[in-house]
Amino acid sequence: MNYINLLKNYKKELHEENIKSTNQKLITLNYVFSDLWEVEENIPYVAKTHLLDSYYCLPNRPDMAFTFLWKSINNSYNELWLQENPDNKGRLQDGTSLTYMIERVSSSSNTIIKDDLSIINLIDLYSSKMPLKTTKFLANLLLKNYALEKKYPIHPTEKNTIATKHISSTYTTFKKQFEEIYTPIIETYGEAYLKIANPTIIKGSVSMNISKQDSRKSMQLIKSLAEKIKELLINKTANFSNSDMTKNYEVKFKNNLEYINFIVRNFLYAIRNNTVHGKIASRLNSKTKNDGSYESAVFIYLLGYMFFSLSLYQLDYIKKEDLVILYKNYIDNLQNI
Repeated sequence: MNYINLLKNYKKELHEENIKSTNQKLITLNYVFSDLWEVEENIPYVAKTHLLDSYYCLPNRPDMAFTFLWKSINNSYNELWLQENPDNKGRLQDGTSLTYMIERVSSSSNTIIKDDLSIINLIDLYSSKMPLKTTKFLANLLLKNYALEKKYPIHPTEKNTIATKHISSTYTTFKKQFEEIYTPIIETYGEAYLKIANPTIIKGSVSMNISKQDSRKSMQLIKSLAEKIKELLINKTANFSNSDMTKNYEVKFKNNLEYINFIVRNFLYAIRNNTVHGKIASRLNSKTKNDGSYESAVFIYLLGYMFFSLSLYQLDYIKKEDLVILYKNYIDNLQNI
């Protein structure tokens, strides 16, 4: 992408040409709608306003569309928590209400949508199609943050340490909430990555300082971990081991709640946070953009759209049969990738 020409003399047509992939298959979205919505008062007001902005960005910019979609998701899980806790005098906390939404979806995961297709079956179908570029996002984040944490340890009593400012909240949440998955990853891939990385923080910028001779190994470690994460999502179990096989771990999701929490927090919520807070480059404008970038953006949008719809179902804004549209989105966009 020629950033200089675009920044000096912006032309939307040229920008779109730079973003376009050679084999780009545009997203085909089947819109969630309920006959309950024929009465406008029955449509969730705040969520619908952001949802329309989300639709506006499609099909060309699913990455931008996801940013607006998350506003609808955010509003929905906050509303869900407030409905169940009307007398709570404490402050509404994003993490708390997100956790509650995940718990509610998990508790209804065996609900049949149509024929023998349940909500958990639907989630399985989607997660089985998660692109490697998406799991690479998590693998890269975990390895780099682990190396940074080891170089600049967080002091247990000092809140303003260097590491606290630079280590991703996604990483610290993963470490806390998925300890039985985190430890095998670190004992195998994390320790291997630590041997080739020498993180430094200079003028607020983090560098891993990986030598040219180790750069290929770095990419291989990230790719291999991304493949293991994908295997874990598909099979709900995976074996993690180091290169000399002295450390071996069998990792499993304990239940549907942990599995759903893993998907929502480490992909949807993490990508939303890192994008909105400007911690990662705009994916379709980045130097590393390739044909998989658009596919990954489409997947994240559709995954988010599924959980948004499931939140609407929990709120009784739509009916069970309205969720069938999510299966159609899978067929039209994900089945053959």
